[in-house]
Amino acid sequence: MKQKFISKTIMFILNLVFVMFFQNIFGVTNKMVGIVVLIIGLAITEKDLTQNLGVLTIELLIINLLMGILSYLTLLNPILGLVINFFFIFYVTYGTVAGNKKPYHFSFILGYLFLTLNSPPTLSELPGRLVALTGGTFMIVGLQWVFNRNTYTNILNTQLDRVLTCLHQRMERIIAGDNRSYPEEAMSLQDGVSQFMKVTYDRRSFEGPLTPESMYRITEIIAFEKMYYLLDDVAQDYKAGHIDKTVLNELYTFIKDLQEGDLSDANKLISKWEKDAMPVSIINFKKAVQVLQGVKKQEYPLYKQGLLKQFVKGIDKESYAYKFSLRLAILVGLSLFIVQLFNLTYGRWFCFTILALVQPGFEESRQKTIYRFLGTFVGVILFIILISVFKNDSQLAMIVLVASYIGTYMNRYDLKMIFITVQALGAAIIGTTGSIVIGNRVFYLIIGAFVAYIGNKFLFTIREQEVSQHYLDLYEKDKKHLLLDPKDYPHSMIVEAYHFLQVGQIEKEKYQEWLTISFDALAKAI
Repeated sequence: MKQKFISKTIMFILNLVFVMFFQNIFGVTNKMVGIVVLIIGLAITEKDLTQNLGVLTIELLIINLLMGILSYLTLLNPILGLVINFFFIFYVTYGTVAGNKKPYHFSFILGYLFLTLNSPPTLSELPGRLVALTGGTFMIVGLQWVFNRNTYTNILNTQLDRVLTCLHQRMERIIAGDNRSYPEEAMSLQDGVSQFMKVTYDRRSFEGPLTPESMYRITEIIAFEKMYYLLDDVAQDYKAGHIDKTVLNELYTFIKDLQEGDLSDANKLISKWEKDAMPVSIINFKKAVQVLQGVKKQEYPLYKQGLLKQFVKGIDKESYAYKFSLRLAILVGLSLFIVQLFNLTYGRWFCFTILALVQPGFEESRQKTIYRFLGTFVGVILFIILISVFKNDSQLAMIVLVASYIGTYMNRYDLKMIFITVQALGAAIIGTTGSIVIGNRVFYLIIGAFVAYIGNKFLFTIREQEVSQHYLDLYEKDKKHLLLDPKDYPHSMIVEAYHFLQVGQIEKEKYQEWLTISFDALAKAI
């Protein structure tokens, strides 16, 4: 608890320092840009996108500059704004939602709404705004590097150490005559593979190609994992007398060498096994050794993808990302149109509510709506109590600061909404009438929640029970590719297939099948 308090406090202070630093560099008119940069930067640090920071920089720069330019153009005319907002929100949402287990569109669209509704630039301010967004892009990439530069390596090394240790311990148990299964050990390995596959999928920076290093590590992880399960068959053959103690000791020595990264005796071992009549368990183990040798010799094809192809991707009209992006673009785009057309002073809360409550799945959206109502209701009551005691602007500013700080400790959405409400009302009430601000906050929450609910229920609806089947179908498609065309870039298909299992939350029941198919594809590809 103490460590959490210290880390949260330090992070909160650093956030404040960053915004002041950004404001001092790019001017007070670009203070909101600093907040947007911080929101996006911290949001995407949840994913390791460090495989190609150059590509990531270009992609973020395009999005950020478009945010700056379009936040000016959209306010020139409501009809023009409606068209601009629809296409921008759709493409940004689709690009950041497609293929991701946890969508991270929210920070980008929220940033766009902040720049459009809270701090729209004038024509004379636009060049400075674009300079600030350019500088902010490099800061976002810098945050990504600081937070995630070692993420992949740490997860990889942890899993390699785990699986090789388990292999070693499993061999020791077999030699000692212990043939019991250890489900906790197997589950630990599976969890490690899950973490490794996730970070491998994420770090490609918007679905770029795998590097030779990534291909090598994928092969290692799968081969070692397969070896672990093959030892079950080895144990049975040893118990039945099909394998003698000499072969078992050779396996033990080989696994010890693997822990030290030594494959030098692999050819000698394979040659010996090929001369002698060996049971299927040893033949399959030999295949795993050959897979490791194959990747060492770079026998797998390297998929090359041009820079333009990484930026311009096709749209899958059958995907859930497409349906959700359309729904969000229509609802947020229309809310912006209404706010602009009728010049609604506090209409931004209408837009923010819709953005927060329009979620990919209907069930998730409905639950979040309930939480938002509860949190806002309690937050309004708490705020009324606070402003009855603290009335001047300096005290209100302190309320905003404290509410913002306490909110960083809240993980539950309803609890977080209490302090977001206090923070928002405190910031808005300075220089105006409290009852007007509170009334508008509640009014736009109710209207926004109603619109979001209707949109989630009837507009390109995604039901929870449909999601697993959808991703199972995508997994089956990649599975078919691995079975029929294993030599056609198997590593990309392996990572993608596992990703579909993760997103569809069906990895537990399909794990062994995925491992077997992936291993066989790698074996056939060399």
